[in-house]
Amino acid sequence: MKLLQFDELTYPYVPEIGWETRFSNRFCDPKLVHQTYMEHMEQWACSEEQGFDGIMTNEHHFTAFNIQPACNITTTAVTMLTKEIKVGVIGNVIPLRHPIRTAEEFAMIDCLSGGRFIGGIVRGIPAEYVSYNVDPFSSREKLKECFDIIFKCLTEEEFDYDGKFYQLTKVSVWPRPIQNPIPFWMPTGSLESIEFCAERRIVGCQVWFPTEMFRDCFDTYRNVAREKYGWNPAFSTFTGSRFIHVAETNEQAIEEARPALDYMFGPQGFSRPLNAPAALPGHQTDRSFSHRTLTQDAGVDALSNDIPFDERRRKGVMVCGDPDYVTEWLKRDAEVAGYGNLLCMFRCGNMSHDKVMKSKEMFAKYCLPELKKINLDQPGTEAPVTRLPAQAPVAA
Repeated sequence: MKLLQFDELTYPYVPEIGWETRFSNRFCDPKLVHQTYMEHMEQWACSEEQGFDGIMTNEHHFTAFNIQPACNITTTAVTMLTKEIKVGVIGNVIPLRHPIRTAEEFAMIDCLSGGRFIGGIVRGIPAEYVSYNVDPFSSREKLKECFDIIFKCLTEEEFDYDGKFYQLTKVSVWPRPIQNPIPFWMPTGSLESIEFCAERRIVGCQVWFPTEMFRDCFDTYRNVAREKYGWNPAFSTFTGSRFIHVAETNEQAIEEARPALDYMFGPQGFSRPLNAPAALPGHQTDRSFSHRTLTQDAGVDALSNDIPFDERRRKGVMVCGDPDYVTEWLKRDAEVAGYGNLLCMFRCGNMSHDKVMKSKEMFAKYCLPELKKINLDQPGTEAPVTRLPAQAPVAA
């Protein structure tokens, strides 16, 4: 299994506030943002030496949950901190961006990194569509069109394109990327996303949810890939992601992780109504909502803000404990769910920098070597090589 460091890069200094408080950037201190960025740079800088296989960043907008609205910038900085491991984004909210600009940035990062870049795409969360004033009903169709254009920019010398949203003439992107093709990753939280990725052989990713939900997602992807698109995905087609905290004892790890997770899912973080409002019309189909509801672990959403810490720990929202506990939990998670890449999130909520560095050091020393031995690609399976679907709309 490949293990990569991943961060949501949460702003950790929002004061204690209630759910009724109007939330805005008045709670943001730019000097503390700078401090947070520098701490993350230090956390990333040692990843290669510690044996991690890569570093991934993530994009969100209008939220303290993730202060990387332009994660390509942080990934570019990461390329300067590393020499050999993969660097990437998971990913750009491409329905909100011009696809040519995205392709140009991906090509630049690939060249800067010497051909180590992983391109990531996401559809985004409801609040992003509201504030950008972008139509959520067309977001899936626009994502498909944007991806086709991005991929053609990165793999073709010159092309024209005649689509619903973009009409382009004689596009020839400079610089060309070193990799051809650049690998792509994408979250697969809906049936439509699973089908989209299986057709294009994009790595499917899942975050936070219980092991059984990971397994359901990845098994569905495998079935779609085999039955509809004629290929047999390897373990490396699938990526899980977990918050992780390692300490000398289980009790110490729980004591240190509990307040950080409470911050993440409290009024300051992920669950705030502004960031995760009621269902936005057009953002999720009835088909995918029904599928997700059926695959909830005992009908409980692990991301709800009223779930007790022990329940979140059991479900794997936060895997915290001594090295043996963390290693064995993650082994079982990967083997049951069937993924070959793990995004390790060590900085959760307002976890202090020193605790993150210590946890990551212990994980690298005791857990990482054992986890690298499992879920290696097997003969008869295919590692994903990203490609366009057979019938991408292209002008003559």
